[in-house]
Amino acid sequence: MAASHRNLTKGSEEVAELKVSRLRIGSRLLQDAYSGDGSLLLRAGAPVDSERRLERLLQPDVRFGPDRLAEIPLDLENEAELDAAQGTIDPRVEKFLRNINLAKAVKREAVEGIKDLFQRVNASGEIDLGIAREIASQLLNTLMKNPPALVSLSQLKDADKYTFVHSVNVSILTMYLALHTDYRTNIEEIGIGSILHDVGKSNMPTQILHKQGPLSDAEMRVMKQHPVIGYELLHRSGERRRIILSCVRSHHEKVNGRGYPDGKKGPQISPYAMMTSIADIYDALTTDRPYRRAYNPKDALDLMLNRMAPGLENSLLQCFAWVIGHYPVGSEVELSDGRIGMVLNHYATDPDRPTIMVRTTKNGRKLASPQILPLSSRPDLSIKGFVQQGKTQTLETDSEEQDLAA
Repeated sequence: MAASHRNLTKGSEEVAELKVSRLRIGSRLLQDAYSGDGSLLLRAGAPVDSERRLERLLQPDVRFGPDRLAEIPLDLENEAELDAAQGTIDPRVEKFLRNINLAKAVKREAVEGIKDLFQRVNASGEIDLGIAREIASQLLNTLMKNPPALVSLSQLKDADKYTFVHSVNVSILTMYLALHTDYRTNIEEIGIGSILHDVGKSNMPTQILHKQGPLSDAEMRVMKQHPVIGYELLHRSGERRRIILSCVRSHHEKVNGRGYPDGKKGPQISPYAMMTSIADIYDALTTDRPYRRAYNPKDALDLMLNRMAPGLENSLLQCFAWVIGHYPVGSEVELSDGRIGMVLNHYATDPDRPTIMVRTTKNGRKLASPQILPLSSRPDLSIKGFVQQGKTQTLETDSEEQDLAA
C-alpha cells in the first residue's frame, strides 16, 4: 500500500509527517499551536505527551500554522498503522469522538464549578445559587444536544475529586432519567436540585468525608445529617423552590420507610427526590470506595433491581434501567473474540447486544481507525465482560449502608 504521508530523516531519526487532525501521543507539531484567545498551547517541536494535551489540541478553537502538519517518529512497527491513520475514518466514529471531546470540556468545567461552590459554602455558609444554575444549564444544554456523549462521561470517575465528580454525575444521570418521564417539564429545577443534592457535605468534617475506610456508627450518624444541613443551607440562601429542596432533603428517603432523615414512605417522597436517589445510588455503586471495589454497571443495575428494589419507586427504577442499559454508552468492554471497544449505543429490546466502537485487534493492537460493530448483526460474538471495572461481589450489610449514605 502506498503511504499517504511523507517519510523524512532528521539527523539519525526517521519521522513521518501527518495532518494535525490525526495527532496522537508522541506527535510533534511543526508550527506553534494557539487557543482561540491567542494563548500558546504548544510550541513547534514539543511532543504531545498526554491524553489531556492531545484532547485540548483537537478542540475546534485551536489555531495551527497554515501547513497544519505534525510529525511522529517512525519505525517499522508503526508504519502500517500510520498509513491507516492517514486514511478515512468512519464519520459516525468521528462525530462521536468529537462530541465526547466537547462533552469532556463541559464536564470538567462543571466539576471545577461545583468544587468552587462547595468551597464558597464552607467559607460563607451560603450557597451561590447562580453558580449552581449555570452548571446545571451547561450540563442540560450539552445533554439535549449530545445525550450519548455526556451520559457516557458519567462512567468516568476521579477518586481525588469524588464528591464533586459524583455531584456532576448524579445531575447528568438524574436529568437524563427525567427526560424520559413526564417530569421533563421541570428539568431545569431537577438539574439544580440534583447538582446540589450533597451540598450539605460541604460542612462535614474532612476526617469523615475523606476517611479511607468504613465509617463507624458515630461517624455514620454525622454523615446522615447532610440532607438536613443542605436543606437548611438552601433556605438560608433564599431558595424556596419545592423541587430543588426535595432533591436535597429527601434523596436518601426510601419508599419502604427505612430512609432518612424523615422516614417518609411511598408517595410522601417526591418523584424528583426519588430520581436523584436512583442516580445517586447507581453512581456510588459504580465508583471505587475506600471500603470496596466498584461494581460494574450491569451488576450495579441488577443489585438495584433486586436487593435494593424495596426502597426505590418501581416505575422510575425500571425507566432508569431501560435508559441506562446493561452496558451503558461509554462503557469499555471486551468481546468474546478478544477485541476491546466502547459501547456506542444500546437497545432496550436487546440489552446484551449493543453497538460497539471496536478499538483493538484480537491480539490487543490498537486500531488507527476504530470500527463500528453492531452486535445485533453478529450472533457469533458476545460481550465477555467490562474492561477495568469492578468484579461481581457480595454487598455486605455495613457497606450497603455506606453506599446508601454516599
